Amino acid sequence: METSVKISIIGAGSAQFSAGIVRDLCINPGLRGSHITLMDIDENRLDFVWRLANRLSGELKAEIGFSKTTDRRIALQGADFVLNTAQAGGHQWAEDQRKLGEKHGYYRGTKLHNFPQMQLFLDVARDMERMCPNAWLIQSANPVFEGCSLMHRETNLRILGLCHGHYGYLEIAHALGLEPEHVSARTQGFNHWIWMTDFRYKGKDAYPLLDEWIETKAEAYWAQNEFEFWDNQLSRAAIHLYRTFGLMPIGDTPRTCENQGIGWWLHTDLATKQHWYGALGGFDSELGWQAYLDRLQHKVADIEQAVTDESKPVTGIFPPVQSKEQIVPIIHALVNDTEGMFQVNIPNRGGIVKGFPDNLVVECQGVVSGAGIRGLNQPPLPAKLMAGAMIPRWSQAECMIEAMRLCDYGLLLSCLLMDHRTRSLQQAEQYLQEWFADPRNASLARAFGVLR
Repeated sequence: METSVKISIIGAGSAQFSAGIVRDLCINPGLRGSHITLMDIDENRLDFVWRLANRLSGELKAEIGFSKTTDRRIALQGADFVLNTAQAGGHQWAEDQRKLGEKHGYYRGTKLHNFPQMQLFLDVARDMERMCPNAWLIQSANPVFEGCSLMHRETNLRILGLCHGHYGYLEIAHALGLEPEHVSARTQGFNHWIWMTDFRYKGKDAYPLLDEWIETKAEAYWAQNEFEFWDNQLSRAAIHLYRTFGLMPIGDTPRTCENQGIGWWLHTDLATKQHWYGALGGFDSELGWQAYLDRLQHKVADIEQAVTDESKPVTGIFPPVQSKEQIVPIIHALVNDTEGMFQVNIPNRGGIVKGFPDNLVVECQGVVSGAGIRGLNQPPLPAKLMAGAMIPRWSQAECMIEAMRLCDYGLLLSCLLMDHRTRSLQQAEQYLQEWFADPRNASLARAFGVLR
């Protein structure tokens, strides 16, 4: 069985992501005849990705059509699925915002960079309500947690958030020497804030194996000096959180624990980060982030070389094997009614994660089929984890979501006042004043009543 659909990728200038989606689609026989519209405001990047997609599709002999546009509304017209991977302003704008935060006393920046993103999310979603109201919006650009919750409250669209952080349990299995085909795990929480509620090896509880590793091998593991920027899963920080709350933090959770009073002391400076996350200081340190950007640049260079050198197949970089990204398998399950289990970010309707409202997006396992997406309920999280980690993270997110939804300056200021690095009201206000003064934030300044 095969069903052709129209898929629009917003922010398609990311060659690695877009080509990965194209490859996954090309090797899925149930979606042959589909059409992908690539949209990006950077014409050079857009043209490059369009060429890459056509070459990849040709090599795989896939019946996939492609078009390209810099006009988002043209891209959305008639779409069945919209993938939003766009980053407002690109990496340079993110770096500029980070530097501005550091100028005002916020080491490695603040979460203000999420607001241009959430404004973009809403713009895309509202365009979809006019152009393709029955389409699925698949959100992969961050912040998935706050952004999807905001869009669910402000629109009537069908919205799904996706991330691959839940695969972190496989890193634990590898360190423990467990055969991955015999390992299973369940995680739940909020995106970038998920906890392993069940961990099994050959059907038996594998948490005791993790406890043994911590007691006998963790110190030797931490003593090595070969950590990459992504090595957060078994860091000192991750084990500290596990010992504190009783469940293992998975994926990005160990590195995002600077929220409120949960783990800010792990992120005070580079030396502290290096102690908790290894020699590079983890993904978010100045060293780790630069390593990430360098690696990204090298990958883009490799892809560009493969596309421009027609003597070499691009399948050498993108082999015809399904990636870990869930996007295409989920689209296949929805349109061809082939039931599957996936890790999803959906509204908490029916109390999927106990203790939180229906209009908050949570991350959980979900059954996907032609009938839609149904989240699987789990037992309540431990009281200690709820009080010490989940509720504080919810409080921070709720302030951000409502600040953006209402365009309320007072709530935006409150987001900064919650930050432990804020030493005075004057510090926060001066920072906001300069942040809003940047021309790239003019539309936000007008929305929040700062610029008239």
